[in-house]
Amino acid sequence: MESEKKSGLGKGLSALFEQKNLNIDDINKTPEPKEEQTSAKKNFLEIDINLINYNPYQPREDFDEEKLNELAQSIKINGILQPITVKHSKEEGKFDLISGERRVRAAKIAGLQVVPSYIYFPKDNSAENMLELALIENVQREDLNPMELSESYQKLIDDCNLTQEQIADKLSKSRSVIANFLRLQKLPVEIKVSLRKNEITEAHARAILRLENHDEQLKLWKKLLSENLTVRKLEGITQKSQKRKKKKTYALNEFQDEYFRKIENVLTQFFGTKVKVKNISKTRGEIIIEYYSNDDLERIIEKCE
Repeated sequence: MESEKKSGLGKGLSALFEQKNLNIDDINKTPEPKEEQTSAKKNFLEIDINLINYNPYQPREDFDEEKLNELAQSIKINGILQPITVKHSKEEGKFDLISGERRVRAAKIAGLQVVPSYIYFPKDNSAENMLELALIENVQREDLNPMELSESYQKLIDDCNLTQEQIADKLSKSRSVIANFLRLQKLPVEIKVSLRKNEITEAHARAILRLENHDEQLKLWKKLLSENLTVRKLEGITQKSQKRKKKKTYALNEFQDEYFRKIENVLTQFFGTKVKVKNISKTRGEIIIEYYSNDDLERIIEKCE
């Protein structure tokens, strides 16, 4: 019995596989890739860098030369680790860039002839859909500054007719986040440029927006740059300004109320009945003259003739 067991074990692995009806040669064969895997591989290509058109909807307008050169040096050593995303262009044989412009620019500096690319096949190839796709693809990146994000959101509203709620849903962000970035559009051009260049922070910009007047905003911005003010200091200045504005508004309203009371008294004495002057806006209002009988109404009309 023991000798039979030993003889069975001594036959080796091939004998054991034969007992199980397995073919060892089949095991060594590489399995054929599934259809979906083969299809996915076709979407990844090495594309001639000169056949790629830049994205006209790129949120970033300025590229830091120093950082581009650093990226180019990294590409020389390590290559491009993350493929760019492109789609087939209307120009035959060319491709339109959806995302990855920094990598393409750095690759050109590094002297690369081809770049690894993922080819995207959109179901809707309309200009509006491609704008939306390009902007959303780019704003998902974390390296865009607040002004670039603000302008991208504004483009989605202006050019793609999206609402703030729709943008929030597409980007998985809250509506308040989108609204706060869009508020930066109210800044004067000079402050927008300053924010884009990272001369000031988003918190500085939000503090400046507490002031409604553009001249006051610019004056405060210049003070911020010259004195290198902290956000807390800036908020303190704008808070004082808001308090002064409230006091001034209150004083003006008090003056207007007194003015209208005097007019009401004059008209009440003239018509011999109660008169109410109601202010609706700076240039509009209404005068209410009360009467208590037909005779009273005729008497008032006679006064107006």
